[in-house]
Amino acid sequence: MAADMLGHSDDSTIRINPKTVRSIEWDLAPSKSHMIRWLLLAAISDGSTVIRFNGSPGADIQSMARCLEQLGIVITRNPESWVVEGRHAQELIAPQAVVNCGNSGTALRLLLPYAASFDVPVMVDGDRTLRSRYLPTLTTALNNLGAEISPLNEPDSLPCLVKGPLESSSIEIDVSMSSQPLSSILFAMPRVSASVDVDLHGSAVSRRHAELSFRIAAETGSSNSWDATMDSIHLEPWSPAIPNNVHIPGDMSLISFGLLFSRLHDAELTIPRLPAENEGLGSEILLDLMNSPPHNPLDIDLRDANDLLPPLAAFLAIGPGGRLRNASHARYKESNRIRHSVELLSQFGLKIEEMEDGIQCVGGQSPIEPYSIVNVHGDHRLSMTAICLASKVGGTIGGTGVWEITDPDFLKRVIS
Repeated sequence: MAADMLGHSDDSTIRINPKTVRSIEWDLAPSKSHMIRWLLLAAISDGSTVIRFNGSPGADIQSMARCLEQLGIVITRNPESWVVEGRHAQELIAPQAVVNCGNSGTALRLLLPYAASFDVPVMVDGDRTLRSRYLPTLTTALNNLGAEISPLNEPDSLPCLVKGPLESSSIEIDVSMSSQPLSSILFAMPRVSASVDVDLHGSAVSRRHAELSFRIAAETGSSNSWDATMDSIHLEPWSPAIPNNVHIPGDMSLISFGLLFSRLHDAELTIPRLPAENEGLGSEILLDLMNSPPHNPLDIDLRDANDLLPPLAAFLAIGPGGRLRNASHARYKESNRIRHSVELLSQFGLKIEEMEDGIQCVGGQSPIEPYSIVNVHGDHRLSMTAICLASKVGGTIGGTGVWEITDPDFLKRVIS
């Protein structure tokens, strides 16, 4: 990365120097939650689908597209739209090379059933953070559907060899750590082509993500429905019928970094093309913070929006203080986001107390420049939080480029 007026980097770290900002436009990258789901359904439908968006698709979206191309899908990438040439789910071809999902947990979980549906072995892998992700919930379900899964190193982890075919069966899914295994089985139904009965266990988290999966599936012809009160669900296959044009909203969760940056610099924040509230995961929390800047300590429930934890922890510390709770599942993301958020913020002199299900802190704290390189543990949301803080006080941040997983234009926006 080339040197610029604000910072410079080597291959592994980037130096961010303090700056003064009076206002900022915080453009939102395309929502990877939406775009990854639409890419899959467009890939297994008949005909062409134009997927339109504003901004630059992140590396997770790119990983999903590359993996779909290995299944025989043709994707034409243009600056403001991608064109997906779909083929029926039963006409996908077995990949000849390793299906590498990069950093994307969503791509991995949505694609693993497809990789495991072929009658020949398929190798599935990811980067070092994806290799540490918790997979037993999904791999056990796929085993019960007839898949053979053979990890090369640790049990229930990547890399692994998978082989099908998948068959109709009854399975169990624990939804208390993630909603993605349920979304995974739902989106596999066009390939399974037979009904699947699912017993659901635990108190569901990330419910908005599951609701998004079922809503998008319904828009393509699925009759399956779900709500968080269910303890079982009967899933039926369907042949996705995709609109000719699909628009991807901006990633609402990225507003959290704009709020943090704005608070640090006491700068006016503008969000161009703000998505509709029903399109934003965690939108009710973020819109409240935008519309009514808080002065008293906050108590924020992150049961359905644990991705917000790192920037909101920093926001509370320099702002009103308070508590982030019901986010224990954040420990199973790219990193242990609760523990590593506390460690990262402590490097900036911010005192945060780690709780079992989140964090708490007093407000009104002032960050200081870290004395050493800030370790972001390969986690893009930790990286963006650290860079926002460093834009105020300076700092050398590890993990150069990690922000591109979600928001390729993030650094340019912060340092321009």
